[in-house]
Amino acid sequence: MIQLTRKFVLGMLLFAVVLIFYAVWQKDNQPTQVVFLDVGQGDAMLASLPGDVQILVDAGPSGELASKLSRYLPFYDRDIELAVLTHPHADHLRGFLEIFKNYNVKNFIFSGASYSSRVYADFMEALKKEGGNVYLARTGDIISYEGRPILKILSPDKTALGQDFKKIHEANIVSQLELGNKKFLLMGDAEEGLESALIARIASDATNAIADVDVLKVGHHGSKTSTSQKLLQAVKPEEAVIQVGRNSYGHPTPAVLGRLKQIGAKIFRTDQIGDVIYTAK
Repeated sequence: MIQLTRKFVLGMLLFAVVLIFYAVWQKDNQPTQVVFLDVGQGDAMLASLPGDVQILVDAGPSGELASKLSRYLPFYDRDIELAVLTHPHADHLRGFLEIFKNYNVKNFIFSGASYSSRVYADFMEALKKEGGNVYLARTGDIISYEGRPILKILSPDKTALGQDFKKIHEANIVSQLELGNKKFLLMGDAEEGLESALIARIASDATNAIADVDVLKVGHHGSKTSTSQKLLQAVKPEEAVIQVGRNSYGHPTPAVLGRLKQIGAKIFRTDQIGDVIYTAK
């Protein structure tokens, strides 16, 4: 027969009170932070805001992301307020399968473009079971926090739902994140064709055009098909983050690294330094 002494019960109550106060303190004092996670050859970015609010853009190539998030999310917080899938390639997508098992994703944004792969089919089934709100990305969509716009969708510029694309990167979601004192341009795997379309808007549609940013999340892991000179001249990033791991593609290419150095951007590579963390001042 198990017996609980009064001292033990009081100790457990005290522990519970301390735990509650700790949770409230952490929620009120959580820093505004953007983390480009080291997930190997793939993309995953976590933005954390005060009040236990998180935005996750892409989820990397494996289920390891779920455990990595525990470094940055409070132990008691199993909600992710918003998740975004830039495009359905496995190195951006596969981690969501494990995220859905371990976290409650309240809102999800993706292009809805047609793409044939086993992992994408599994993802679509898991997304349906997750039960959160699902939205299709469209240029001009704005996500606000406490009445202030923080995330703006810059592409795709038309509905991609169910559409087939010769290259799925054409349906890639590009977005601009503004937190604290920094602006981040999140290129996903956008290539030069999409870059050119975004640049062309500067003269015709300034509201939905790319603009100067502080940090560029380099497109397609530094592939030769992305991060053109024209893009760099348009956005003038002070810093560039390349999310990349061991690969056989030659990412990041010397040409991209050279262009970034030429404009004076400071380069941070996850394969060299691990997670890249920005904390708002």
